[in-house]
Amino acid sequence: MFQHKDSRNHIIFRQYLYCNIFFFDFVNTSFDFNMFSKDYRNHYKINIKLAYPIIIGQVGHIMTGIADSIMVGQVGSEYLAAASFAHNIFIMFFVFGVGVSTGLTPLVGVAKGQNNSRECGRLLSNGTILGIFAGMALTAIILAVYPFLKYMGQTDVVLQLAQPYYIITAFSMFPGMLFLTFKQFTEGLSLTKPAMFFSISGNLLNIVLNYFLIYGVWIFPRLELDGAGYATLIARLYMGLAFGYYVFSNKLFKGYIKHFGDKLISRKRIISILKLGIPIGFQLILEIASFSFGAIMIGWFGAYPLAAHQIAISLAATTYLAAGGLASAATIRLSTLIGAGKFEEMRRAGFSTFLMAAMFMFVTAILFILLRNHLPLIFVNEREVIELASGLIIIASLFQMFDGTQVVGLGALRGLKDVKIPTLTALMAYWCVGIPTGYTLAFVFGYGAYGVWIGYLVGLGTAAVLLFFRFVKVSREVV
Repeated sequence: MFQHKDSRNHIIFRQYLYCNIFFFDFVNTSFDFNMFSKDYRNHYKINIKLAYPIIIGQVGHIMTGIADSIMVGQVGSEYLAAASFAHNIFIMFFVFGVGVSTGLTPLVGVAKGQNNSRECGRLLSNGTILGIFAGMALTAIILAVYPFLKYMGQTDVVLQLAQPYYIITAFSMFPGMLFLTFKQFTEGLSLTKPAMFFSISGNLLNIVLNYFLIYGVWIFPRLELDGAGYATLIARLYMGLAFGYYVFSNKLFKGYIKHFGDKLISRKRIISILKLGIPIGFQLILEIASFSFGAIMIGWFGAYPLAAHQIAISLAATTYLAAGGLASAATIRLSTLIGAGKFEEMRRAGFSTFLMAAMFMFVTAILFILLRNHLPLIFVNEREVIELASGLIIIASLFQMFDGTQVVGLGALRGLKDVKIPTLTALMAYWCVGIPTGYTLAFVFGYGAYGVWIGYLVGLGTAAVLLFFRFVKVSREVV
């Protein structure tokens, strides 16, 4: 079915092109707007202005992760395996913290749209209190998982190396939550550059500290993997404390900070943040966990399929950053426009982010198809892996549109404070449709790794369609 013949690839390419032309025509005519009008061009400009700092910050974070892997890997493969094992457990709790803090953004956006600086200040104070307690609670939960690490099937060497590293990084959860609180607050004010600056500078600090602490350079002891853990802890302390100092000392925020002490702890505001943040946290976990479980299933077929999967998913994750930045822009813009009572503009802003994500993903999908045999060479030189990866890249190109649409849909609906139904949608699409489809195609029909990836495609497609029409419905009701 997935032979690498030019004729089949040309057929796939034409079908993909026709489907996307149909999509743009359908959206442009069915929802009464002109994607090329002056109004929409203005929205595109504003979206890019908000999104690009977020994207740059995310790229910096990913590049730091790659640098961490390279630097730890120089010590030994067991150290890299231990870091990966500990990180994969820690990240599940961290992304939940990201979700909880994200509940602050639409609330601040609405208050900003209403020019209510007092409410913005009170949201910051309650968001900070919530961030402190959430950081402490998540740290405690991460530490509570520690005794169970030995039951997770790792070798004795990997487990011995991972345990102290896991403990050290657990304590970075608290400053990480402080950073996320200030990030979501400033982004709710439509200021995305400060978070970009502190993300990049913090990640650069992490790389420098890695060099000194992993290898024992200059006066520093050689701590190897533990050194990477301390570097992460120190970098996150810097990011949380420096960002906090910036917010409280900068004149730009003076009008908000003067209300910081008003109703320092408001049960109503904290509950409002949690009502949005907790479902968002589960949305993030559901998506990450579904891709992780897919990787586990592919690993059952052996090392080559898993390596090919890692190549394809790394490429897809790179393009996902742009869509993720647009999703954050959608949350910010829609909540602000709702607060300002500009409901028609809110709908246009939402549709504009969908279109931008779709157009970007369409272009990257074409590039994926054209370069499918060349991109794997960046990672490996084994012919078996390259051939399998090139086939997976074709499937990845097909779900680009769906992936961009579903993540922007989640972001746009967050801006409308609609998070419960989207969370259930994510659960159904990823786990009730995508994973069972992937398992059935892979193991019952014998399509192997291709089957798992078709499951990704079906799951993301289901999520994209449902979330897009959910936005159409909810945004129309707001108007």
